[in-house]
Parts: sequence; C-alpha cells; structure tokens
Amino acid sequence: MQPMNTRSNSKLTTLVLGVLAGLVVVSIILFPDKAFQSSLEGLTVWWKLVFPALMPFLIMAELLIGFGVVQGTGVLLEPLMRLIFRLPGVSGWALASGFIVGFPAGAKITASLREKNLLSRTETERLTALSHVCSPLFLIMVVGIGFLHSAKLGILLAIIHYISAIITGFLMRLGKKPVAAEPKTVNLMQGDPSTIWASALTTMRKAYWDDGRSFGKLLGDAVANAVQTLMLIGGYMMIFSVLINVISITHFADILRPFTQFLLSFMNIFTDTTPHWIKGLMEVHLGAYSFSQANDLPLLPQMALLSTFLGWGGLSAHAQVAGFHQKTDARYLFFLQSRALHAVLALFTTIVLWTPLQMLFMDSEPSFLWLDKSSGEAAASFPVNGESAWGLWGPMLTQFLFIFSLMLLISISLRLFQKKTVN
Repeated sequence: MQPMNTRSNSKLTTLVLGVLAGLVVVSIILFPDKAFQSSLEGLTVWWKLVFPALMPFLIMAELLIGFGVVQGTGVLLEPLMRLIFRLPGVSGWALASGFIVGFPAGAKITASLREKNLLSRTETERLTALSHVCSPLFLIMVVGIGFLHSAKLGILLAIIHYISAIITGFLMRLGKKPVAAEPKTVNLMQGDPSTIWASALTTMRKAYWDDGRSFGKLLGDAVANAVQTLMLIGGYMMIFSVLINVISITHFADILRPFTQFLLSFMNIFTDTTPHWIKGLMEVHLGAYSFSQANDLPLLPQMALLSTFLGWGGLSAHAQVAGFHQKTDARYLFFLQSRALHAVLALFTTIVLWTPLQMLFMDSEPSFLWLDKSSGEAAASFPVNGESAWGLWGPMLTQFLFIFSLMLLISISLRLFQKKTVN
C-alpha cells in the first residue's frame, strides 16, 4: 500500500487551516457574545441531531469490522457492488450507512476500510463520494417537517437528493481506473458460486483472528473511537458556525452578491439571497434552515437552491471528511469534484422532476413518517424547540437492516443468476 500521509504536508492545506483558525480567534476576541451564540447554535444541532444519529452506528461499525462481519458480508455483496459501482463487497456496509445514517458516517467507515487495506485508493475515493449523502431523518424530519412544515416537501427533497447522488456515483465510476502500481482488491465474483457461504464464513473468521483483539478491548476501542469522531464533528460544526457569523458581521458576503444575483437572474429572481448562500456553502444544517426560511423566493427556485446546497454538503462536512482521511492516501480533490457534480445534478433534477413528483404526492401527506404518538402530532418543530433524535435511532436501525438485507438479497440473486448463465 502507498504511504498514507501524502496530504499532511500540503502547504495549501496548512495555509487554509491557519487562516481559518486565525479568523476564529479574532472573531472570539472582537465579538465574544456573537461568537458564543454562534458556537451554541452549532453545538445544539450537533447534540440534538448528529450525536444521537451517529453514535450507535459508529460503535456498531467498529465492532463488526473487528469481528470480521463486514468482511464476511462483503463476500456476499460482491456481485451487486461490482456490477453497479465497480466497488468491492465490503463497501456495501459503508454505502448503506451513508444512505441511512447520513454523512459523515460513510466517510468514516470508508476510511477505516482503507486503513485495513480492504479498499484501494481509487475505490476509497469513489466510495467516499458515493456514501456522502444526507440521511432520511435530516431530509424528511428536520428539513421537511421541522423547517418547511411539510412532510411532502421533505419526501420530494429526499427523492431528488438520492436520485442525483446515484447519478453522481455512476458518473464518477467512469473516472480513471487504478494504475498498475496501485494495489487492487480481490474480485470475489471470480470464485465458485457454490462455495460462497463457506467463503464468507472463512473470510469473517480470518478477519477476526487477524484483528486479534478481545471483545472487551474491541468494545472499548469502538466506544473511544466513536466519541473521538463525534467530538471532531462537533468541533468542526461550532467553528464553521462562528465563521458564518464572522462573515455576516464583517459583510464579507457582499463580494459574492453580484455573482449570486447574476445566477438568479436566469430564474427571474432579483431578491438578495447572498446570506443564505454563505450559510449553505459553509454548513449544511444552518444553510438548509436559512433557505427554508427564505419566504421571498418562489417555491420551485427555493427547493432547487435547497437541493443544490444539500448536494454540496457544506465546507464543514468537507473538513470532516478530510480529517477522517488524514491517515489515508485518498485525495480531497476527487471528493470536491463529486460534491460539485452532485450539487449541479440536484439543481437540474429538481427543475426536471418537480412537477411529476408533486403530482405523485399531491393527495395527502405520507403516513409512514415518525410521529409523536404521545401527543398525536407530528414533530413539526424538530429539532428546533427542544426535540432531539435520541428516540429515533431505533427506526433508523430498522431502516438500515432492511436496506442492507435487501442489498444482500439482490446480490445473492445476481450470483445465482450468474451461476445458471455459466452452466
């Protein structure tokens, strides 16, 4: 495997991080009250939404990788992942986590797989880009019900977000193939289909013995790594919340105003949306709330811009992904390109599919959403007025198991079909 620290010596990265740190320090000195309030906003979103959503899944992923379960099920998922995304079977766990738990769970699990040499660099970059999506919890419960007060709009945004994400994954898989010097993972589709279950069990057992940690040690490491990861995410969210406030106070956003007005002129929109753009570029949670409160925008442009910045993900999430891959050789440029492509595709997908999707969901609000059964009302203010995601990780786990089981079923069916074709 290639050296894993190639990006740590980047002068540009050091310069950017130094400038950001300087801005944070200066803002705290000059505007202590505003800085405290901004950091508190980021901390609130982290504690109510990010921490409870990610904590169980990060611990579970670390345990299952240590026990070899991810590697074993990767053997079963090989046909599906190779056929659709040109990725090894072990990437299925990160992909399912990304689509159900949301970012940055996919990037964290992908980095762990690369550190164990289960993915090549090209596969790591492609999987990181593909699994970096918003969770249904955030899109439907938070943005739809909480911010827009409409479950239907949340459903529509989720459909558009995932369609554009899958298209992005297909387009990014057409990129450069691994060079000859890069180690490639084994294509398990080439083995005998009749021995696939034995191969999965053998792979799982070998991975567990290679890990070598006892259950107590593995559990302790899983909890410690999960908490450390979540603290890192919380720190990024608070820092970028402060930076957004600094940009607002110093009117630095005025530089972007001609650019944003020029782009919106093509939609016959002449209102000033620059503050919303700044929040969307910097932090996706605060950006989504900002755009959802832009009542001076018509519905379609509002949803198109909201979809765009949901696809972009925010520089705070970009920094989190870069931090997770600091010990790997994955390149940030590939991830940046994928986020830009997802943002553009989400914009055009919203414009093209908005009317058909509205007709599809025009009758009534969907009845399968998480509701507050004790009061009989939808959690319409989640997570604004004190509600949190602590009680929702059970439904999220159920969704994850359903999606993962469905992927296994499709993959096994593909392998059986392949066996019949060969015979």
